[in-house]
Amino acid sequence: MGCFAMAASGTSVELARCNLNSHNCINIERNTHTMVKLDRFDIVLNNPEEVYFAGQEISGKVVIQTSEDKKVNEILLELKGRARTYWTKHSGKSRIHCSESTPYFCEQLNTHYTHKFVVTAADGKSREKILPAGLHEVPFSYTLPKTLPSSFEGEFGFVRYTCKATCERPWDFDIVCRKAFTVVGIEDINGDAEALAPASISDSNYNIRFCCQRQGTISAEMQIDRSGYTPGEILSVHCKVNNQSQRAIKVPPILRLKQEVNYKAKTFSGSECARKTSRNVLSIEKNEIPADSQLEWDEKLVLPSLAPRLSKCSTMKLTYILELVIDTKLTLALPIMIGTIPLLSDIVLRVKQDRKGSNGTVPVDANGVETSPLIDNNESSSVVQVTITDESGNIIEDTDQLSAEMENMLSSKKRVRMPSSILSELYPSLPSPYYKECHFGRVNISEDKESIQYGENMFAPKYPFYTD
Repeated sequence: MGCFAMAASGTSVELARCNLNSHNCINIERNTHTMVKLDRFDIVLNNPEEVYFAGQEISGKVVIQTSEDKKVNEILLELKGRARTYWTKHSGKSRIHCSESTPYFCEQLNTHYTHKFVVTAADGKSREKILPAGLHEVPFSYTLPKTLPSSFEGEFGFVRYTCKATCERPWDFDIVCRKAFTVVGIEDINGDAEALAPASISDSNYNIRFCCQRQGTISAEMQIDRSGYTPGEILSVHCKVNNQSQRAIKVPPILRLKQEVNYKAKTFSGSECARKTSRNVLSIEKNEIPADSQLEWDEKLVLPSLAPRLSKCSTMKLTYILELVIDTKLTLALPIMIGTIPLLSDIVLRVKQDRKGSNGTVPVDANGVETSPLIDNNESSSVVQVTITDESGNIIEDTDQLSAEMENMLSSKKRVRMPSSILSELYPSLPSPYYKECHFGRVNISEDKESIQYGENMFAPKYPFYTD
């Protein structure tokens, strides 16, 4: 059915890719009524945030601690990433199950760790593997594919990445530990001209009452500097509501950000089905507007930790809508794109400011080599090394004119290239709040027909959070 790739070198284990066709990912699922307990069975990732960019190497170790010898045939490891949608439609007394699963990778291996603990059985003939009492650590590493979508947990589907370790026992139930981790897909708003352009919308509502006598109009406008953002950035909104009617708008105008998800799935017969959900991210209410008056204001919304768009996922489409709702009869809506790579011109400007010393010069070390102050002792900050290249890939050395060039970057044939190490590990050493749990909190990731004895069942993805 599936296969375990045998790949071990010294104490470090490199994962080999398995064939994803024909459901070759082995599902290690057992009912456990009685089993041997372990003092500790855990998967520890080397990145304490447990967040990885697509294309980055994930590494860690399986930790097993036991106070007595245990019979363990093999210690198996599985890293898996997939998208799944699922729901049930009710039609009268019948139910129709809709589901679809898209595998992104399934890496499985036999660590061969127990092979060095082979002993002769009591009968003097057979041989068995006995895991001795004590602490055991089995290292592993794997490079994630570069085209993965970001982790996401929704009402009727998910994009989920897990690492599962299994102690395979002879003539007994397996012992399983699972850990979920976050993958951040590369969603770069810099390559989307529409996301960087200002956006606005206006509309009006004509009311006719009292024997066709015109009662007046209510008009509204909403403007934003751009529609592409990353979590932690400030979304500046300008709103104006003009009440030219003969009555007050007693229902307060509401400015809100909504998340909408479109799910795709198939029935058992292969028929396609779809489902859509919507939930509020944040909302702000204003005061009522008297008759023949106008309300105009600027609002600054700090975007919480939200899942970015899932451009590389075919079964789920994730969008955000900024709405201005007036009296439930007039609604203005602008699309908002959430990415994972922030506006590079802002980063470059911040880098240039941080690289200059207090006297306006670039600091150098004792050998006269230019240095970069990466971390402020008083407040954690980050500096992203950015290289400016032309279309041929030649580096542009003159950075004194960088600000002017950055303003015309998208229209002039220059591009900003971030090193692959930054794309895969944008903030490698900074603690929270540069990675924050999803705004909607933790969800139960237990699945049907699955028995996990060790590991957390509640999980929330973490997303990069960019602040000034």
